[in-house]
Amino acid sequence: MHLALIGGRIVTPFRIIENGTILLKNDLIYEVGKSADVKIPDYTKLIDVSGKIIAPGFVDLLVHGGGGFGFSDENSSGFSKIEDYFIRHGSTTVMGSLHAKPKHLLLKDLDKLSTYILENPKSNIKGIHMEGPYLNPELKGAMNEEYLWKPSIDSFLEMWDASKGLMKIMTIAPELDGAIEVIREASFRGVVCSIGHSMASYEIIDAAIDNGAAHVTHMFNAMKTLHHRFPSVVTAALLRDELKIELIADTFHVHPAIMQLLLKTKTAKNIILITDSIRAGGMHEGEYTFSDQKVILKDKKATLMDGTLAGSTLTLNSAVRNIVTTTDTKLTDAIRMASLNGSKVINAGRGILASGKPADIVVLDNSFEVEITIIAGKIRYQRLLN
Repeated sequence: MHLALIGGRIVTPFRIIENGTILLKNDLIYEVGKSADVKIPDYTKLIDVSGKIIAPGFVDLLVHGGGGFGFSDENSSGFSKIEDYFIRHGSTTVMGSLHAKPKHLLLKDLDKLSTYILENPKSNIKGIHMEGPYLNPELKGAMNEEYLWKPSIDSFLEMWDASKGLMKIMTIAPELDGAIEVIREASFRGVVCSIGHSMASYEIIDAAIDNGAAHVTHMFNAMKTLHHRFPSVVTAALLRDELKIELIADTFHVHPAIMQLLLKTKTAKNIILITDSIRAGGMHEGEYTFSDQKVILKDKKATLMDGTLAGSTLTLNSAVRNIVTTTDTKLTDAIRMASLNGSKVINAGRGILASGKPADIVVLDNSFEVEITIIAGKIRYQRLLN
Protein backbone atom coordinates (compact mmCIF):
# COMPACT_ATOMS: atom_id res chain seq x y z
CA MET A 1 0.00 0.00 0.00
CA HIS A 2 1.21 3.50 -0.86
CA LEU A 3 0.32 6.62 1.12
CA ALA A 4 1.53 10.14 0.29
CA LEU A 5 1.50 13.26 2.46
CA ILE A 6 1.62 16.15 0.03
CA GLY A 7 2.52 19.83 0.35
CA GLY A 8 3.65 20.05 3.97
CA ARG A 9 6.68 21.53 5.73
CA ILE A 10 8.82 18.44 6.28
CA VAL A 11 11.04 18.69 9.39
CA THR A 12 13.55 15.89 8.83
CA PRO A 13 14.45 17.04 11.71
CA PHE A 14 17.83 18.40 10.60
CA ARG A 15 16.33 20.74 8.01
CA ILE A 16 12.98 21.87 6.63
CA ILE A 17 11.72 20.97 3.16
CA GLU A 18 9.07 23.49 2.17
CA ASN A 19 6.15 22.22 0.07
CA GLY A 20 7.41 18.69 0.48
CA THR A 21 5.95 15.25 -0.08
CA ILE A 22 6.55 12.02 1.80
CA LEU A 23 5.69 8.77 0.06
CA LEU A 24 5.15 5.72 2.27
CA LYS A 25 5.28 2.12 1.13
CA ASN A 26 3.91 -0.37 3.64
CA ASP A 27 5.62 0.36 6.98
CA LEU A 28 8.60 2.35 5.64
CA ILE A 29 9.25 5.75 4.11
CA TYR A 30 9.90 5.27 0.40
CA GLU A 31 10.69 8.80 -0.80
CA VAL A 32 11.07 12.31 0.67
CA GLY A 33 11.49 15.50 -1.32
CA LYS A 34 9.97 18.62 -2.79
CA SER A 35 6.50 17.92 -4.14
CA ALA A 36 7.55 18.83 -7.66
CA ASP A 37 10.27 16.15 -7.56
CA VAL A 38 8.33 13.21 -6.10
CA LYS A 39 6.50 11.03 -8.60
CA ILE A 40 3.36 9.56 -7.03
CA PRO A 41 2.59 6.00 -8.18
CA ASP A 42 -0.89 5.06 -9.29
CA TYR A 43 -3.27 3.75 -6.63
CA THR A 44 -1.62 5.87 -3.91
CA LYS A 45 -3.79 7.32 -1.17
CA LEU A 46 -3.17 11.08 -1.18
CA ILE A 47 -3.51 13.37 1.83
CA ASP A 48 -3.06 17.11 1.24
CA VAL A 49 -1.26 18.59 4.26
CA SER A 50 -0.37 21.92 2.66
CA GLY A 51 0.79 24.43 5.25
CA LYS A 52 1.10 21.76 7.93
CA ILE A 53 4.21 20.47 9.70
CA ILE A 54 5.28 16.89 8.92
CA ALA A 55 7.61 15.58 11.64
CA PRO A 56 8.98 12.28 12.91
CA GLY A 57 6.66 10.65 15.44
CA PHE A 58 7.47 11.71 18.98
CA VAL A 59 9.43 9.46 21.35
CA ASP A 60 8.54 9.87 25.04
CA LEU A 61 10.90 8.18 27.49
CA LEU A 62 8.91 8.80 30.69
CA VAL A 63 5.15 8.25 30.85
CA HIS A 64 3.38 7.07 34.01
CA GLY A 65 -0.08 7.42 32.51
CA GLY A 66 -2.69 9.68 30.96
CA GLY A 67 -6.32 9.86 29.99
CA GLY A 68 -7.36 8.79 33.48
CA PHE A 69 -5.25 5.61 33.65
CA GLY A 70 -1.76 4.65 34.83
CA PHE A 71 0.74 1.90 34.08
CA SER A 72 0.83 1.09 37.81
CA ASP A 73 -2.91 0.41 37.91
CA GLU A 74 -4.09 -2.85 39.44
CA ASN A 75 -4.93 -4.31 36.03
CA SER A 76 -4.00 -3.60 32.42
CA SER A 77 -7.49 -2.72 31.19
CA GLY A 78 -6.57 0.97 30.87
CA PHE A 79 -3.28 0.50 29.02
CA SER A 80 -4.92 0.76 25.60
CA LYS A 81 -6.55 4.03 26.72
CA ILE A 82 -3.13 5.45 27.63
CA GLU A 83 -1.82 4.24 24.28
CA ASP A 84 -4.63 6.00 22.38
CA TYR A 85 -4.27 9.19 24.43
CA PHE A 86 -0.62 9.55 23.45
CA ILE A 87 -1.21 8.56 19.83
CA ARG A 88 -3.71 11.44 19.64
CA HIS A 89 -0.87 13.71 20.77
CA GLY A 90 1.71 12.41 18.30
CA SER A 91 3.76 10.02 20.46
CA THR A 92 4.51 6.96 18.31
CA THR A 93 7.04 5.44 20.75
CA VAL A 94 6.47 5.52 24.51
CA MET A 95 8.31 4.10 27.50
CA GLY A 96 5.67 3.03 29.99
CA SER A 97 6.93 4.09 33.40
CA LEU A 98 6.49 2.43 36.77
CA HIS A 99 7.24 3.76 40.25
CA ALA A 100 8.35 2.19 43.52
CA LYS A 101 6.00 -0.15 45.33
CA PRO A 102 6.39 -3.01 47.82
CA LYS A 103 8.37 -5.73 46.02
CA HIS A 104 5.56 -8.18 45.27
CA LEU A 105 3.41 -5.41 43.80
CA LEU A 106 6.18 -3.86 41.71
CA LEU A 107 7.19 -7.24 40.28
CA LYS A 108 3.54 -7.79 39.41
CA ASP A 109 3.42 -4.36 37.67
CA LEU A 110 6.54 -5.20 35.65
CA ASP A 111 5.11 -8.54 34.59
CA LYS A 112 1.75 -6.99 33.68
CA LEU A 113 3.20 -4.16 31.58
CA SER A 114 5.79 -6.32 29.82
CA THR A 115 3.09 -8.88 28.99
CA TYR A 116 0.93 -6.14 27.47
CA ILE A 117 3.83 -4.89 25.34
CA LEU A 118 4.64 -8.37 24.05
CA GLU A 119 0.99 -9.17 23.32
CA ASN A 120 0.40 -5.86 21.50
CA PRO A 121 3.29 -5.40 19.04
CA LYS A 122 1.40 -2.66 17.16
CA SER A 123 1.12 -0.56 20.32
CA ASN A 124 3.19 2.60 20.73
CA ILE A 125 4.21 1.30 24.18
CA LYS A 126 7.60 -0.20 23.36
CA GLY A 127 9.41 -0.63 26.66
CA ILE A 128 9.62 0.24 30.35
CA HIS A 129 11.26 3.10 32.22
CA MET A 130 11.59 1.93 35.82
CA GLU A 131 11.69 5.19 37.82
CA GLY A 132 13.22 3.75 40.98
CA PRO A 133 12.86 1.96 43.26
CA TYR A 134 16.47 2.81 44.24
CA LEU A 135 15.93 6.52 44.96
CA ASN A 136 17.18 8.83 47.69
CA PRO A 137 14.37 9.54 50.18
CA GLU A 138 15.82 13.04 50.72
CA LEU A 139 14.80 13.90 47.14
CA LYS A 140 11.90 11.55 46.63
CA GLY A 141 9.73 14.16 44.89
CA ALA A 142 6.26 12.66 44.48
CA MET A 143 7.49 9.12 45.17
CA ASN A 144 6.16 7.35 48.24
CA GLU A 145 9.11 7.10 50.65
CA GLU A 146 7.71 3.96 52.27
CA TYR A 147 8.05 2.07 48.99
CA LEU A 148 11.70 2.86 48.14
CA TRP A 149 14.11 -0.09 48.05
CA LYS A 150 17.74 -0.48 49.07
CA PRO A 151 19.87 -1.28 46.00
CA SER A 152 20.98 -4.87 45.46
CA ILE A 153 21.89 -6.90 42.41
CA ASP A 154 19.53 -9.68 43.50
CA SER A 155 16.48 -7.40 43.66
CA PHE A 156 17.44 -5.76 40.35
CA LEU A 157 17.61 -9.17 38.69
CA GLU A 158 14.13 -9.95 40.03
CA MET A 159 12.87 -6.77 38.33
CA TRP A 160 14.78 -7.56 35.14
CA ASP A 161 13.27 -11.02 34.94
CA ALA A 162 9.77 -9.68 35.63
CA SER A 163 10.21 -7.12 32.82
CA LYS A 164 11.03 -9.95 30.37
CA GLY A 165 13.97 -7.91 29.15
CA LEU A 166 11.79 -4.88 28.32
CA MET A 167 13.20 -2.57 30.98
CA LYS A 168 14.99 -0.04 28.77
CA ILE A 169 15.72 2.73 31.31
CA MET A 170 16.09 2.77 35.10
CA THR A 171 16.27 5.89 37.23
CA ILE A 172 18.61 5.40 40.18
CA ALA A 173 20.39 7.46 42.87
CA PRO A 174 24.06 6.38 42.55
CA GLU A 175 25.06 7.54 46.05
CA LEU A 176 23.04 4.81 47.76
CA ASP A 177 24.96 1.84 49.14
CA GLY A 178 25.10 -0.84 46.47
CA ALA A 179 23.86 1.45 43.68
CA ILE A 180 27.09 1.47 41.65
CA GLU A 181 27.05 -2.32 41.54
CA VAL A 182 23.41 -2.25 40.36
CA ILE A 183 24.26 0.34 37.70
CA ARG A 184 27.04 -1.90 36.43
CA GLU A 185 24.78 -4.97 36.31
CA ALA A 186 21.93 -3.09 34.64
CA SER A 187 24.22 -1.47 32.07
CA PHE A 188 25.70 -4.89 31.27
CA ARG A 189 22.18 -6.01 30.37
CA GLY A 190 21.54 -3.01 28.10
CA VAL A 191 19.47 -0.94 30.54
CA VAL A 192 20.14 2.81 30.27
CA CYS A 193 20.86 3.93 33.83
CA SER A 194 19.57 7.42 34.50
CA ILE A 195 20.63 9.52 37.48
CA GLY A 196 17.64 10.97 39.31
CA HIS A 197 16.05 11.64 42.70
CA SER A 198 19.64 11.89 43.83
CA MET A 199 21.93 13.73 46.26
CA ALA A 200 25.07 12.36 44.57
CA SER A 201 28.30 14.33 44.63
CA TYR A 202 30.21 15.09 41.44
CA GLU A 203 32.76 12.39 42.33
CA ILE A 204 30.09 9.72 42.79
CA ILE A 205 28.54 10.66 39.46
CA ASP A 206 31.96 10.15 37.83
CA ALA A 207 31.99 6.63 39.26
CA ALA A 208 28.43 6.05 38.05
CA ILE A 209 29.39 7.16 34.53
CA ASP A 210 32.37 4.81 34.53
CA ASN A 211 30.02 1.99 35.47
CA GLY A 212 27.49 2.76 32.75
CA ALA A 213 25.27 5.70 33.78
CA ALA A 214 24.47 7.71 30.65
CA HIS A 215 21.32 9.73 31.34
CA VAL A 216 19.69 12.20 33.76
CA THR A 217 15.99 12.00 34.67
CA HIS A 218 13.89 15.21 34.50
CA MET A 219 16.71 17.76 34.76
CA PHE A 220 16.58 20.14 37.76
CA ASN A 221 13.69 18.25 39.36
CA ALA A 222 14.33 15.98 42.37
CA MET A 223 17.97 17.09 42.54
CA LYS A 224 19.95 19.66 44.55
CA THR A 225 20.25 23.12 43.06
CA LEU A 226 23.51 24.37 41.55
CA HIS A 227 26.11 25.18 44.22
CA HIS A 228 29.47 26.77 43.47
CA ARG A 229 31.41 24.82 46.13
CA PHE A 230 29.54 21.51 46.22
CA PRO A 231 28.92 20.31 42.66
CA SER A 232 26.34 17.57 42.32
CA VAL A 233 23.92 16.20 39.72
CA VAL A 234 23.12 19.52 38.05
CA THR A 235 26.78 20.41 37.56
CA ALA A 236 27.67 16.95 36.28
CA ALA A 237 24.69 16.95 33.92
CA LEU A 238 25.81 20.25 32.43
CA LEU A 239 29.50 19.38 32.17
CA ARG A 240 29.70 15.71 31.34
CA ASP A 241 29.17 14.94 27.68
CA GLU A 242 28.44 11.29 28.54
CA LEU A 243 25.13 12.33 30.11
CA LYS A 244 21.99 13.05 28.07
CA ILE A 245 19.31 14.95 29.98
CA GLU A 246 15.52 14.81 30.08
CA LEU A 247 13.52 18.05 30.17
CA ILE A 248 9.88 18.56 31.14
CA ALA A 249 9.08 21.63 29.04
CA ASP A 250 5.73 22.56 30.59
CA THR A 251 7.17 25.86 32.00
CA PHE A 252 6.14 24.69 35.52
CA HIS A 253 8.98 22.26 36.17
CA VAL A 254 11.66 24.42 34.51
CA HIS A 255 11.43 28.15 33.78
CA PRO A 256 11.86 29.11 30.09
CA ALA A 257 15.03 31.07 30.92
CA ILE A 258 16.56 27.93 32.40
CA MET A 259 15.44 25.93 29.36
CA GLN A 260 17.32 28.46 27.25
CA LEU A 261 20.39 28.05 29.48
CA LEU A 262 20.22 24.28 28.97
CA LEU A 263 20.08 24.75 25.22
CA LYS A 264 23.20 26.93 25.32
CA THR A 265 25.14 24.55 27.55
CA LYS A 266 23.99 21.04 26.57
CA THR A 267 22.76 21.96 23.05
CA ALA A 268 19.79 20.38 21.34
CA LYS A 269 21.84 17.24 20.61
CA ASN A 270 21.84 16.19 24.26
CA ILE A 271 18.35 17.15 25.51
CA ILE A 272 15.34 14.85 25.36
CA LEU A 273 11.87 16.32 25.80
CA ILE A 274 9.70 14.10 28.00
CA THR A 275 6.28 14.44 29.61
CA ASP A 276 6.49 12.53 32.94
CA SER A 277 2.72 12.42 32.47
CA ILE A 278 0.52 10.85 35.13
CA ARG A 279 -3.07 9.55 34.94
CA ALA A 280 -4.40 13.12 35.30
CA GLY A 281 -3.05 14.00 31.84
CA GLY A 282 -5.89 15.06 29.57
CA MET A 283 -8.40 15.04 32.43
CA HIS A 284 -10.51 17.70 34.15
CA GLU A 285 -9.36 19.49 37.29
CA GLY A 286 -9.82 17.58 40.52
CA GLU A 287 -8.31 14.90 42.75
CA TYR A 288 -6.25 11.95 41.50
CA THR A 289 -3.68 9.59 42.99
CA PHE A 290 0.00 8.80 42.44
CA SER A 291 1.78 6.08 44.43
CA ASP A 292 -1.10 5.93 46.91
CA GLN A 293 -0.90 9.68 47.52
CA LYS A 294 -3.52 12.33 46.77
CA VAL A 295 -2.77 14.56 43.78
CA ILE A 296 -4.56 17.82 42.97
CA LEU A 297 -4.85 18.94 39.34
CA LYS A 298 -5.44 22.68 38.93
CA ASP A 299 -4.46 25.01 36.08
CA LYS A 300 -2.78 22.06 34.30
CA LYS A 301 -0.42 21.60 37.27
CA ALA A 302 -0.45 18.35 39.28
CA THR A 303 0.79 18.56 42.89
CA LEU A 304 0.75 16.60 46.12
CA MET A 305 -1.11 18.14 49.05
CA ASP A 306 2.12 19.86 50.21
CA GLY A 307 2.59 21.52 46.82
CA THR A 308 5.26 19.12 45.50
CA LEU A 309 4.99 18.72 41.73
CA ALA A 310 3.65 15.24 40.94
CA GLY A 311 4.62 14.45 37.39
CA SER A 312 2.85 16.46 34.72
CA THR A 313 -0.13 16.60 32.38
CA LEU A 314 2.10 17.48 29.44
CA THR A 315 2.06 15.99 25.94
CA LEU A 316 5.02 16.21 23.58
CA ASN A 317 3.24 18.33 20.99
CA SER A 318 2.67 20.87 23.79
CA ALA A 319 6.29 20.53 24.91
CA VAL A 320 7.43 21.40 21.37
CA ARG A 321 5.05 24.36 21.31
CA ASN A 322 6.25 25.59 24.70
CA ILE A 323 9.94 25.45 23.95
CA VAL A 324 9.50 27.11 20.53
CA THR A 325 7.28 29.92 21.81
CA THR A 326 9.03 30.68 25.12
CA THR A 327 12.68 30.39 24.02
CA ASP A 328 14.62 31.06 20.82
CA THR A 329 14.66 27.34 19.94
CA LYS A 330 14.49 26.53 16.23
CA LEU A 331 11.67 24.26 15.07
CA THR A 332 14.17 21.70 13.80
CA ASP A 333 15.84 21.52 17.22
CA ALA A 334 12.52 21.28 19.08
CA ILE A 335 11.35 18.41 16.87
CA ARG A 336 14.72 16.69 17.23
CA MET A 337 14.49 16.84 21.03
CA ALA A 338 11.01 15.30 20.90
CA SER A 339 11.85 12.49 18.48
CA LEU A 340 15.35 11.56 17.33
CA ASN A 341 17.16 12.17 20.62
CA GLY A 342 14.91 9.90 22.65
CA SER A 343 15.03 7.27 19.93
CA LYS A 344 18.82 7.24 20.10
CA VAL A 345 18.79 6.65 23.85
CA ILE A 346 16.82 3.40 23.48
CA ASN A 347 18.17 2.47 20.03
CA ALA A 348 14.68 2.58 18.54
CA GLY A 349 15.84 3.50 15.03
CA ARG A 350 13.24 6.25 14.72
CA GLY A 351 13.19 10.03 14.54
CA ILE A 352 14.42 10.71 10.99
CA LEU A 353 12.30 11.26 7.88
CA ALA A 354 14.26 9.69 5.02
CA SER A 355 13.93 6.78 2.61
CA GLY A 356 14.07 3.41 4.31
CA LYS A 357 13.25 4.72 7.77
CA PRO A 358 10.23 3.49 9.75
CA ALA A 359 7.05 5.35 8.76
CA ASP A 360 6.28 6.82 12.20
CA ILE A 361 5.05 10.33 11.45
CA VAL A 362 3.06 13.13 13.04
CA VAL A 363 1.33 15.97 11.16
CA LEU A 364 0.86 19.18 13.15
CA ASP A 365 -0.94 22.42 12.43
CA ASN A 366 0.82 25.74 13.04
CA SER A 367 -0.40 25.75 16.65
CA PHE A 368 1.24 22.35 17.14
CA GLU A 369 -2.07 20.54 17.47
CA VAL A 370 -1.89 17.00 16.10
CA GLU A 371 -3.87 16.36 12.93
CA ILE A 372 -2.55 12.94 11.89
CA THR A 373 -0.48 10.25 13.63
CA ILE A 374 0.98 7.44 11.54
CA ILE A 375 2.67 4.37 13.03
CA ALA A 376 4.37 1.79 10.79
CA GLY A 377 2.73 3.36 7.75
CA LYS A 378 -0.83 3.13 9.08
CA ILE A 379 -2.95 6.10 10.12
CA ARG A 380 -3.71 5.59 13.80
CA TYR A 381 -5.31 9.00 14.41
CA GLN A 382 -6.77 11.67 12.16
CA ARG A 383 -8.42 14.76 13.58
CA LEU A 384 -11.82 15.52 12.15
CA LEU A 385 -11.87 19.10 10.91
CA ASN A 386 -15.00 21.16 10.31
